[in-house]
Amino acid sequence: MIIKQLIINLILLLLPEFNFSQTKKFTKKQFIIDSLRIIRPLIARPQFRIDNRIVFFSKQLVNVSGLDAGVVLKEKLRITLGYYSLSSNNISALNKSVDAVLYKADYRLNYGALNLEFIYKNTRFFSLGMPVEFAVGKNTLKYRSAIDEIESDMSNGTIVLTYFGLSGTFKPIRWIGLKVSGGYRKAIFNQIKDVNSNGLYMALGLAIDFREIIRDTRMYNLKRKYRKNFNAVGTAVDLITD
Repeated sequence: MIIKQLIINLILLLLPEFNFSQTKKFTKKQFIIDSLRIIRPLIARPQFRIDNRIVFFSKQLVNVSGLDAGVVLKEKLRITLGYYSLSSNNISALNKSVDAVLYKADYRLNYGALNLEFIYKNTRFFSLGMPVEFAVGKNTLKYRSAIDEIESDMSNGTIVLTYFGLSGTFKPIRWIGLKVSGGYRKAIFNQIKDVNSNGLYMALGLAIDFREIIRDTRMYNLKRKYRKNFNAVGTAVDLITD
């Protein structure tokens, strides 16, 4: 009987549920300790952004779309890598006329970029920053006759760009932000001499903070574990809107 009882006690000690109940009490003090562990600030947190830019070619507006992903360091510096593309056969500033025949431009641009943003003000609902971007890619310029659509005079080459300006992000929910930025775009180098890439730009993007999503999920599970009268909908709403 003694041996049997020892075996039963040993099995109970090895069970996860038993260990948990013995080592961790569901008290208010323990809840505070666990919640502080979840919301503690991190040096780096991941972030993803879908970006839509409007750039000026002379006085014409052209859309550049892309995305970037990276980290935010200590809520002060955003470092990401991005990819952007532009494809348009309607940039009138690049059109040309030869022997009274109009040739329409078909311009394409693809580039990768290193994005840096210095965040100088950050509150619950908005943040302000100074974005700087360095980009390297390839651009292609083709011409088609407006008469017979025959392609002619194609050129392509490497392009190096930089963007700099100001930005603002509105965060109605902590893990989703609507970002607006604007500034100036400068072509440091372009092998296609006929393309002038300098000009103003505006950008509208949707920023997603994965760290906040994970944190809210963990807090939701923690409150469900500790609260006796747990309200699933109310807790979810409070976490999302706080």
